[in-house]
Amino acid sequence: MGAEFRNETFEVIEGELASYDGGGADSFSGNTPQNSGKFNRYNFGGYFSLDYDVSDAFLLSGTIRAENYSDFGALATYKTSARYKVTNNFNFRGSFSTGYRAPSLQQKYFSNTLTSFSQGGLVQSRVANNNDPITRLAGIPALKQETSNNMSLGFSWKPMQGLSVTVDGYKIKMKDRVVLSGLFSAGDATLPTALTDKLNSLGVATAQFFANAVNTTNTGVDIVVDYQKKLSATEKLKFLLVGNLQGIDIDAINVPDALNTNEYNANTFFNDREKFFLKASAPASKFSFTADYTKKKVSIGARVTYFGKLTLTGFGYNGDGIDPMVPTDADENVFVPEHFNYGGKFTTDIYSNIQLSKKVSFIFGADNIFNVHPDFAVNPQAKYWAGDNETGGPWDGVQMGYNGLRLFTKLAFKF
Repeated sequence: MGAEFRNETFEVIEGELASYDGGGADSFSGNTPQNSGKFNRYNFGGYFSLDYDVSDAFLLSGTIRAENYSDFGALATYKTSARYKVTNNFNFRGSFSTGYRAPSLQQKYFSNTLTSFSQGGLVQSRVANNNDPITRLAGIPALKQETSNNMSLGFSWKPMQGLSVTVDGYKIKMKDRVVLSGLFSAGDATLPTALTDKLNSLGVATAQFFANAVNTTNTGVDIVVDYQKKLSATEKLKFLLVGNLQGIDIDAINVPDALNTNEYNANTFFNDREKFFLKASAPASKFSFTADYTKKKVSIGARVTYFGKLTLTGFGYNGDGIDPMVPTDADENVFVPEHFNYGGKFTTDIYSNIQLSKKVSFIFGADNIFNVHPDFAVNPQAKYWAGDNETGGPWDGVQMGYNGLRLFTKLAFKF
């Protein structure tokens, strides 16, 4: 049983006049007075948990949590789980729970007008926050919490002293995920007149919005194998293998009626590029193996991590991210899919920890010692279009990172 109080604050600081006057700097202008402000919310929460031993072998657990947010109200979640001891070293376990994620203050209140050059002139694009009248004219309601149903089933096994194995399968169904929409044009006659008139009155060519729009299902399995061996009174050896295999499906994209005026606008709301990006946030496979040796106050270790393959896309020749295609280098009249295929890669880290005292440790090491980088974000048949991605560089922000070798040292203090 317990209780919690949390207060969150988000502030957008007004820029200098020159940073936004007349459209401001190319691309990302300064924050105008209308886009600036200080926003906060608070919430109270309480929870209650109960375990019940049905028998020596069978354990049931349950937890209920209730919270009340100042900006969107109250909600409750729960979890129930069970464990059945087959033998002293083998257990089955499973759980079912509900969950949620409140929309962040940034998703609710951030807004900005971006200025760029297009066809020889300045064009303004607006990211409208959730309270902006433009957002309501686009048919997007107030943001609410993302919700989920989570199911898992697995086992834990200790086949010998020092060795443990756990395998857990899971399925997570999420509803109302918050996403940032594509750009909708003030010149689109199929959109509501009130919306396009408002955009034109503000001198804004396009607008995009945060919305609860996407439902997904994640299915996967987590694997953990841990082995520890005490070699002597002062020496210890540890091996750890962790892995994850999973897939993600997009179950539904809920386009507001005001923006769902034709097939192009429906695809603009959450385009193919964003779909690939969402799926790449849950890579199909990842494994890591760590070996660690400790003697007295000194430990050394190495870790090898495998990042599985994934695919992202560029914006395409049209720049809208819908079925992105680009011309080949060999023939500008022949188009190919602008898919960035990132193959599986291994990285290797080494580290050492020296305990200087009971409260101070010195740690040093190197990540990615072989300086491995992701594959380039380009279709090999259309290298001219390299850089047509989120970063504008040779790589996207994939999970393994793209900075290569990193050396580090740090001091750790315990209080």
